[in-house]
Amino acid sequence: MEKAKGLWLSFTDFISRNQLLTGTDNVLLAVSGGIDSMVLANLFLKTDNTIGIAHCNFQLRGTESDNDEKFVREFAKNSNTPFYAKSFDTEKYAEEKKVSIQMAARDLRYEWFEKIRITEGFDYIALAHNKNDILETVLLNIARGTGLKGMTGIKKKSGYIIRPLLSATRKEIVQYADDNDLSYREDSSNVQIKYKRNMIRHQIIPEFEELNPDFIDSFSQTINQIEEAYEIFENMVKKKKEQMVTEIGDKTLIDIYKLRNLSNKTTYLYEFLRPYHFPSQIIPDIIE
Repeated sequence: MEKAKGLWLSFTDFISRNQLLTGTDNVLLAVSGGIDSMVLANLFLKTDNTIGIAHCNFQLRGTESDNDEKFVREFAKNSNTPFYAKSFDTEKYAEEKKVSIQMAARDLRYEWFEKIRITEGFDYIALAHNKNDILETVLLNIARGTGLKGMTGIKKKSGYIIRPLLSATRKEIVQYADDNDLSYREDSSNVQIKYKRNMIRHQIIPEFEELNPDFIDSFSQTINQIEEAYEIFENMVKKKKEQMVTEIGDKTLIDIYKLRNLSNKTTYLYEFLRPYHFPSQIIPDIIE
């Protein structure tokens, strides 16, 4: 039980230290029924915050998806918590928008969560990302090729979205669920290695843990340092951008002559153009 108490203390300390919430905030919890979100819900039920539970049925796993919704609905009923559910034709959306299934699901849920937040009067939306998710995201970004921003992981707070479980590893979450006899749903797709994130989770990270059993925590500390360094870097880029970039209507003008005098001109131009999704490979050609 000591470990379970430890997660509760780290959860409340993380919220306080990062000023994610006050005791009077109304919080909408995104609950899939998986272990992470069920632990998140259990922790929030112990707080003084008024909560609601939102569940997305992406209709990607047939009856398994429907059973997830039934499970979360029953949990909300038993805990006397307002419940919101919506089914999405995720595959159709992905095809229409020409995006991956994962990106489609992400877009659909964030848009819907925000609608509920506004219409039902919630102050924040809480997601159940944890330390392992940060690591998986950064390693996935590295594998794809990323700039410095891709090394900063997942934000603790972004607008009205908060992630109070980023202080916990997946092992700590599993331990908490076991110690508190929590029920949760298993997503069969989480063990399929065909998904890149699952490959990182089940094959690559265990190899790093062979080298360093505390790899998750030590890498998280490194990412925190990168985040702090990136804030300094962002401020420097912002100052240079104010000196060299002019917005006129729908046009963006860059003073190439001033840019060429900078010692790190390629990096600065990459950051100036990043919002427009320019491929990094063509940046040197633009400068020349």
